[in-house]
Amino acid sequence: MEEVEIKYPLARQDQLMQQLPSFRIIKQGARKRGVERFYQSKDKKTNVKIQMFKELDIADQDLLLTILAMALPVSRGNVLSAESKNHQELWQKLKADGIFASWETLRIETTFYELNKELNKARTKTSYKWIDESLERLLGTNIIIETEKYKGGSNFVSYHIDKETKRIHIAINPVSALVLIGDNKGFILHNRKERLSLKKTPSRALYSILVGLVNIHNSRTISILVLIEKMHLANWGEKNKDQRKMLKRSFKSAITEINTLNLWTIKDNENDTITINRK
Repeated sequence: MEEVEIKYPLARQDQLMQQLPSFRIIKQGARKRGVERFYQSKDKKTNVKIQMFKELDIADQDLLLTILAMALPVSRGNVLSAESKNHQELWQKLKADGIFASWETLRIETTFYELNKELNKARTKTSYKWIDESLERLLGTNIIIETEKYKGGSNFVSYHIDKETKRIHIAINPVSALVLIGDNKGFILHNRKERLSLKKTPSRALYSILVGLVNIHNSRTISILVLIEKMHLANWGEKNKDQRKMLKRSFKSAITEINTLNLWTIKDNENDTITINRK
């Protein structure tokens, strides 16, 4: 596995946020606008609506995980709420309402250079422009969560760029902040070094799903059709023969690359299932 030089290697993500149909593999020029998606938990006690001004892809997920990783250290993430005297513009842009309006969240201060370095991107104007556009997409994505006990909504993130200092102030949604502020159990731990060492988008997409399905020191057998649907947010039954072949070929390539990671072994069972072993 190629060593990736990053300062914040681990990102915690709320289990519910991990499972939401938020990020998919998007071909160039195929990003949709005005997208709504729905999710219901297995126990049918939690319903989520996701509203996107512009669709999010796997690279946008990389940036969100970077922000979560940077907010995790106590010395880096600063508490932000409706009661905070400073950075009220950030709080208002977050559009936290319902129960989330009374929750606390976290704010970080960073730069384009630092985010670019954490994403392991080349230092170019194009990379900086992409970060700005990705932040805008995350800001333009709203989640509404409803359970038997509460209902609340929030944008994924809010951000503000200081025109004088060029520093970026970012606030994350209160749901994501909860597992960082309260040190609650029930979170998914992403190893960003592993993820960033994967060069292909399908590999990173599959990896992000598997970390939520297979715990460390465990193994699991899973249908590849289920995983392909999660990676592409697509219905397998609606695909034609050629499309299915292409999706399976891309999936097998992702397996091959993930198998280069030191702590992962994936066996193709040749019966439309794979067995994943995670050390």
